[in-house]
Amino acid sequence: MIKRKISSVFSRNVFKVGNNISKKPTRLFGISISILTILIVIFGFAYLEGSWAEFFNSFDNLGKTLKEMIKWDFKAYTTPNIFGEKFIDNAFKSVLDTIIMSFAGTIVGVIISIPIALCSSNNIVHNKIINGFFKSIMAIFRTIPAFTFALFLIGYFGQTTLSVAIAIAIFTFSVTGKLFYERIESINFNIYRSLQATGASKFRSFKAAIIPQISHNIVSITFYSLETNIRYIAIIGGLSSVGIGQLIQDNISLQKWDRAGFLLFLLIMVVIIMEVLIYVIKKFILEDSDYLLDKRENNKIINKVKKKTRMNNLRFYINNEIIRDFNINHPKNRKSIKEKINYWFLKKMKIKDFKKIHNKLILDDKRKFKELKSKEVNSKKWFIYNEDLSSYVRIDKIYLTSFNIKVEKMKSDLLEKSNSELKIKKEKYLKNLTIENVYKKSPKFWVKRTLFYGLILVFFIYSFSTIEFHIEPSETIKTNNKNLLEIFKINWESLFSKTDSAPYSVISLIFETLSIAIVGTTIGVVFAYILGLLSSETIVNFYIAKFFVAVNSIIRAIPTYIYAIIFIVLVGLGPFNGAIALAMGTIGMLTKYNREIFEDINKKIVIQLQATGLNRLQRFKYGIIPQTSSNIVSYIVYRFDINFKEVSSLGIIGAGNMGYLLNTYFSDHYFHEFGALLFGIIVFTFLIEALTTVLRNKINYNINPIFIDWIILIIKKRKFIYYKANEFLLNQKIELSYDESSALYSYTNKKLFSLSKDMKINNESNSLLKSVNQTFKFYKFDSMKSFIKEYKKSLKVVKNFRFEYLSGLKNEYQENIANIKEIFNKSKDKTEFKKNKNSLKKIYRFKKNTLNY
Repeated sequence: MIKRKISSVFSRNVFKVGNNISKKPTRLFGISISILTILIVIFGFAYLEGSWAEFFNSFDNLGKTLKEMIKWDFKAYTTPNIFGEKFIDNAFKSVLDTIIMSFAGTIVGVIISIPIALCSSNNIVHNKIINGFFKSIMAIFRTIPAFTFALFLIGYFGQTTLSVAIAIAIFTFSVTGKLFYERIESINFNIYRSLQATGASKFRSFKAAIIPQISHNIVSITFYSLETNIRYIAIIGGLSSVGIGQLIQDNISLQKWDRAGFLLFLLIMVVIIMEVLIYVIKKFILEDSDYLLDKRENNKIINKVKKKTRMNNLRFYINNEIIRDFNINHPKNRKSIKEKINYWFLKKMKIKDFKKIHNKLILDDKRKFKELKSKEVNSKKWFIYNEDLSSYVRIDKIYLTSFNIKVEKMKSDLLEKSNSELKIKKEKYLKNLTIENVYKKSPKFWVKRTLFYGLILVFFIYSFSTIEFHIEPSETIKTNNKNLLEIFKINWESLFSKTDSAPYSVISLIFETLSIAIVGTTIGVVFAYILGLLSSETIVNFYIAKFFVAVNSIIRAIPTYIYAIIFIVLVGLGPFNGAIALAMGTIGMLTKYNREIFEDINKKIVIQLQATGLNRLQRFKYGIIPQTSSNIVSYIVYRFDINFKEVSSLGIIGAGNMGYLLNTYFSDHYFHEFGALLFGIIVFTFLIEALTTVLRNKINYNINPIFIDWIILIIKKRKFIYYKANEFLLNQKIELSYDESSALYSYTNKKLFSLSKDMKINNESNSLLKSVNQTFKFYKFDSMKSFIKEYKKSLKVVKNFRFEYLSGLKNEYQENIANIKEIFNKSKDKTEFKKNKNSLKKIYRFKKNTLNY
């Protein structure tokens, strides 16, 4: 009875509707994650030495520095120095070098990553050892900071553009390889297998079935990588004394803020131009491919409708009803400026009149409600039933609710209309999709793609030809080889404690890096949430939303390390600088994602809550947060993973000790300490990546890690016997699912001890025994011992039932294996036999572990 008593106390609320019993789903994961998050944030802020007072007191200095950074003296920039060099020429040459190194490195990295990704995919290469080997290579390279490759390569190729380009190629391969692998795993392989079945070779099948499905992604991922590489090449270039990174660092060290500002402006402009160029390429080339059929035309309609339906209801109604009616009555035949001004003025007056009436009706409802509230105490009479909403509406929300329902119906009709239009266009397209029509359009697509890929090839050849190919003398290479081998002789002592050559232990540096990522992510998340709300038209006014969208676009265009350079003025060098810089990077990325999440909410839920009289805060709490929280948390976890990896790179410019020491150890030939620190980075990055992947899978898809599912299954199997025994005692049969049986067990225990408690209050004797007899009506127990005895019998019945069930499954499985063995022994097809055997094994395991019978 002790277990039953504990169950009655700690079980969640159980509901009985008719003969069905259920209980609230467990909140263990949510509560655990919330507590863990709070502890992690406390650790991050406690461990990081934050100069908050200095940060806020130094805003004047930041303002002065920013003013200096935009005071560009072009006369000085065009004046030659003592070596005859002009700063303006060096600036533009460094930008060109940066683009060239990024482009060459990106293309080479993508070329390398494609075969690696193919070998990692079990759909292409049916060998788990090969798949695992190539996936491990990508994972290891992904954990190593990008600038570390440049440190290694300088010993072979010197401080040249070649070292930087190869470092970028390695970094690109590690990132794009994973993206390609994920894409290959998700494509449709039925076409590939069908072609092979017709006798086509693997190469022809791959060319015809796989390449059309991934080529679009290859180009998209290539340009995404190019944009990323241009953003962060300055860090690698700074180490190699080439490109814009070196110029920026030189001018900052000389306190020439105007020149540093001009260089940063050029870099930001390159990033913005790249974003625009990528958008144009995606829209007019990638989406215009013949294998994407009519996707471009479909997207035009879908995006147009999506843009309209995302508007707030008032603006949607004005645009699609008031202005439309106005345009019908005022045809667009205006030629003179006077007529245009008059038309604009009349249109504004029409909108103003509607808003006036709209606001008056809202205020009338509020006035009526106020009068009723002062006269009627019974709150039930404050509501009337709304047929359209199928719910009660408070009197002060009658007009507003009707208006919102009307607009939502208009939006719904618009969506239906667009879907019908898409369906008609699709049918028409497929009807006209003849070989002749395809060949008529084919030259246009072929010419466009040929020109596009031709330009990429030409620019790749040009960029490769301008890279400085240089190999260091053989003695230098031998020395570099020895140095690299020394890295593997890890100084294990420095992992956990300081040494004479290591001022910080590796574990303390990892904790510092972790705290920088935690603080940067936490601050960024808070501001990104607020800015996400302010930039979403669903939440705020259209003009406010557009203003904050523009603000965030500027924040997002600036790479994180540039923020670290700017914040040197505020907090100087060190970990705190890195945290603030990461916060800015987090704000730029998460604000965009949050805005998109807020704009995709189901507005009908919010309207229903508004109709009941809930205020803005309550509607946000009960209508918006539940719809958005899981997606927002998933993106936060994703961004934290990025931030942790980014901290090492920021250390190169002094915004963190880990990256700084990694560079210093290598430069000063402390290779054993370098090896220890790099080992720590790889291991901990693996751990962070694995944890964030697990969390995102749980949040997005409710998928647990295998070992968690195994533990849960063991616990459930133990409880299964008790739940079913209780069910058998109550109903004299076993037919409920596991969850239903669990809910019944909790319900029984709550009822049992609730009855006992009531009887005790009424001073009845043997209250527990009486409550047992009332609960288990099939029996008449004369003592608690007889109840326990009967309960043990029920446990035995359930155990025998489960034993017979499992024995039957095992016998069935063994018979099936024997049957397929006999069938495939005749055909001698071992591959097919293994496939069938594995399928039967999976079915047997599933039936064995299921508890719903």
